[in-house]
Amino acid sequence: MNKSLRDSIVIGFALFAVFFGAGNLIFPPLIGVVAGSAWAPAIAGLAISGIILPIATILGVDNMGGKFDRLCAPVSSWFCAAYMAFFVVFILTCGIPRQGGVAVETGLFSVLPSLQGNKVALIVALLCYYLLVYFFVTNKTSVIDLIGKYLTPFLLVILAIIVVLSVVKPIGTPVDTGATGNFTYAFLQGYQTGDVAVGIVIAGTFVAAVIEKGYTKKSERTGIVLKAAIVALVGLLFVYGGLLYLGATGSSMFDSSMDQTALLNALVEKCIGRFGTAMLGVGVMLACLTTTIGVITTISQLTEQLTKGKIKMKTAIIIYDVLGFALATIGVANIITYTYPVFVLIYPVAIVLTLLGCLKKFVPNHGAWKGAVLMATLIGVYEALVTMNASNITNINLGILADVYNALPLAAYGFAWLLPCVIGFVVGAVAVKAKGGEAYPMLENEAELAE
Repeated sequence: MNKSLRDSIVIGFALFAVFFGAGNLIFPPLIGVVAGSAWAPAIAGLAISGIILPIATILGVDNMGGKFDRLCAPVSSWFCAAYMAFFVVFILTCGIPRQGGVAVETGLFSVLPSLQGNKVALIVALLCYYLLVYFFVTNKTSVIDLIGKYLTPFLLVILAIIVVLSVVKPIGTPVDTGATGNFTYAFLQGYQTGDVAVGIVIAGTFVAAVIEKGYTKKSERTGIVLKAAIVALVGLLFVYGGLLYLGATGSSMFDSSMDQTALLNALVEKCIGRFGTAMLGVGVMLACLTTTIGVITTISQLTEQLTKGKIKMKTAIIIYDVLGFALATIGVANIITYTYPVFVLIYPVAIVLTLLGCLKKFVPNHGAWKGAVLMATLIGVYEALVTMNASNITNINLGILADVYNALPLAAYGFAWLLPCVIGFVVGAVAVKAKGGEAYPMLENEAELAE
């Protein structure tokens, strides 16, 4: 095996490990139960929003020179800091509480099923979880590194067994559930992985890792990144696609209104039995713990940087740990309901940034970025309001806006942002061109990008 192929595989597995979040395992089975015999278009929808687009963030950032701030620079000088501030809020409200909730409800309660539905047990378990998080974040130890080293292979082995058995020895036959728009439903559910919004922020780490391995020329770097992306894509498609199909095979046995954590546990128990479910539970619990530790550490450091030291890292750790615990006590099902509008708000912007980065050579100037991102933001805000109304969080009369939105091409398929962003792209590009300004005055070393 030559060096470039070996490096591609190593980086590809690292990329897979980052996007493969134990907290995301609860979504594919539900999609499968909803889709039933229409599981194929559902897998396609989930693959685009939950796998292909997240991996594309690495390619987009790499194409812009390997740094997140370069991806944001054509929009505005303040946009990067604004996105990072929103990112902190996004992770705090969506990521940290859900990780704790999944660790307890899918992890611990699958080992101790008699505690399922016990509110007191949930609160006590979450308190212990976030106390452990605080201990490990504030006390550097090799224990977490050791767990992390062996955890992904351990989880993958269990998941591989589940996926293979769901195909060769299915728990049932996928049935026609009567659900329509399964591609769109799966595509929008893929938003809840959060991986596109997170991917554009962390992508620079992977690009830096490629450079450290000696691939300094852009052509070499892009080749390695592309191969690594393929490795990660295959791994994620195997896991998410397999769990979605497992849900489809149980579509005649389980109701889609069932709690998502309980649904995952029930499907897995049907597939590999009680012992296998317990093993998966232990793996999920430890995986969520290590993820939460890393996330709180990262956003606490980021908070200190964004506030220029006004909020110290130790203070941020306490704040985020306590808030994570408080939000997690409402339960995973409620966390998903109340945080989904946040995903809907940020995803059109994150997707458009990713596409602009990947297609940089075809984007004439910074005006195109400004116009496209502005339109994506407006669509995101509208869709977030619609989602909040649907979840009974708000009751806002959207009036004529609803008629305009529904008239947009592909709105019914989850791509309402596409036409407005194309219009914004064209108008912005023409406006800058008409003024006769430089295409990208805010980007230095432009020649390096085209190398």
